Amino acid sequence: MEEFTKKKRFNLQEFENTFSNNRQKIKPTENLDTNYNIHTGRPFSQKYFDILEKRMTLPAWEAKEHLKKLLDENQVIILQGETGSGKTTQVPQFLVDFGFTQNKKGIACTQPRRVAAMSVARRVAEEMDVKLGEEVGYSIRFEDCFTNKTFLKYLTDGMLLREAITDPLLNK
Repeated sequence: MEEFTKKKRFNLQEFENTFSNNRQKIKPTENLDTNYNIHTGRPFSQKYFDILEKRMTLPAWEAKEHLKKLLDENQVIILQGETGSGKTTQVPQFLVDFGFTQNKKGIACTQPRRVAAMSVARRVAEEMDVKLGEEVGYSIRFEDCFTNKTFLKYLTDGMLLREAITDPLLNK
């Protein structure tokens, strides 16, 4: 029972310090198995590669594999990082990469304000090279921008509570 209640603190700043000396410049195409987006089936745009190069400089990027290990070993983790480290934009994408959205499962990422939910969803859709409202969407009061294909949704706390009331197990 104890192993299921273990919590580990994961600090992106510590990882930044640990790996800052080992940074290497990696060309985006060297890191990809294919030049096609697995979510859309279309070739990646040049804008995708430009954004990917910037993403790879974020502290969260360097901690990606360690995050995967922590998720494999723990039921709950607490993620802490500086503003701009990639907690909101990168970690949900990593969860998609790790397979958490397989079998029609989705990821919900709450934001404190309506504008934040919309703008972060737009940014993540650009980073993933997908159309906003299709694979990545948002839900705010009086406005929804998602479909049945959406597997990553940004929403306000109130909208998550509303979804939990209508679907207590959050099966959607």
